[in-house]
Order: sequence, then C-alpha cells, then structure tokens
Amino acid sequence: MNILLVDRKKDILDTMGEILEICQNHSVQGASSGKEALKWIRKKKYDLVITDLSLPVMNGLELISRIRKLRPKLHITVLTGISCNDSLREKLKALDVEQIFTKPKNIPELLTYIKRLQAKISAA
Repeated sequence: MNILLVDRKKDILDTMGEILEICQNHSVQGASSGKEALKWIRKKKYDLVITDLSLPVMNGLELISRIRKLRPKLHITVLTGISCNDSLREKLKALDVEQIFTKPKNIPELLTYIKRLQAKISAA
C-alpha cells in the first residue's frame, strides 16, 4: 500500500516509516506539516493517510477536511498523542476518519488495522 504519514516530529516519521516499510512492506511518504501533506496528496495516489492532530500551521482536523475535498474516498486514520474527548471524536467521525489510535500505546493495533485494510483493498 501507498501510505502518507503526517506528523510534526521527525522521530515519529522515521520510526513509523521504518516499521511500515520494513516490517509490513508498504511504500511510505512522510510529511511534517499539513501543507506538505496536501502537496503530496496532489502529486500521488495514496491508499491511506495516517495523521497526527497536532500539526504546525494547520491542525489535523483542517488537514483532514481539505483532504476530503480532494480525495473523498481516501482512507484516513489518526495517530495522536492527545486524548480525544467526545466532541473531537464526533468531529473526526463527521470527516469519515476510520480509526483513532493513541501513540505510542496503540501502535500494535494500528499495524493490525493496516493489515486488515490492505486485505480489504486487495479484495476489492
């Protein structure tokens, strides 16, 4: 799968990129801001976007909203270090975010989700 990983922290981009590329054999592009992520979305087709909510210049909600305008059917999930209250979860649900994972504790669940998504995409 082609995955766009968006996080302001280089160590997260590097570590998650390596896990997804080496352990799961995915093609991963990293972006450290919403602006950079949108540049990549316009250039290349992705199967999945994994984004943090705390991003410079434009927050994750705004990024997801803009991605939805460009690619309404794109699979999007959130990997964040902040806790999501009910209001935030509702906003993410309204933007068709498929899953919300907390870093670092839910990374194994994220990897399982990606495997299931890959199987679903391959079967389609």
